[in-house]
Amino acid sequence: VPNIIGYVRIITGILAFYCAQDWKAFFGLYFVSYFLDCLDGLAARKLNQATRFGQMLDMVTDRCCTACLLALLAHLYPGVLGFTFYLLLALDLGSHYCMVYSQLLSGTENHKKVSEKATWLLRTYYTNQAVLFLLCLFNESFFVMCFLLFHAKGGSPDAQWTETPAMVVVAVCAPFMALKQICNVLQLLMACGNIVAFDVQQRAQQKAS
Repeated sequence: VPNIIGYVRIITGILAFYCAQDWKAFFGLYFVSYFLDCLDGLAARKLNQATRFGQMLDMVTDRCCTACLLALLAHLYPGVLGFTFYLLLALDLGSHYCMVYSQLLSGTENHKKVSEKATWLLRTYYTNQAVLFLLCLFNESFFVMCFLLFHAKGGSPDAQWTETPAMVVVAVCAPFMALKQICNVLQLLMACGNIVAFDVQQRAQQKAS
């Protein structure tokens, strides 16, 4: 069941970006895709159907959707702001890739398991489901509202009425979005440190043998 939800989520995500020129279609489809993201994990836990494939599918879909959304925003907003979206895209992909790779080296089955040596913020982010959910929700909402603001401010006349609500949501979500990016930076630094430590350990073992 969770994997079926994941497949439907992938389809709605693809359709959302295919319809990106229509802000209503994109907004609706992306919302459905994100709602399914919340649902698949819940279904896996409730039905005791959690699998490694499901974890991988969920994480890869998350990263692809976020990357496509940030790339879309970078295209819509030129200049420094667009460049910032590209940097955030690189940070998101890079930090999660390094995290998964470091976990594979250590033999950890779940990429969301962090060691006690991790910072308090990162441990709270990955061990507290409510914190994880809310930060991801506010983070995604911030970027989706940036998309909506572009259309409200001139891209689409029928979206002008959404400008004020979108600005309010952006203002509310901005601090949480920033906190999520801090978590990405901490995750990247921790993962790189773990990979270096693994290299040092391997070399020491080779010298000892």
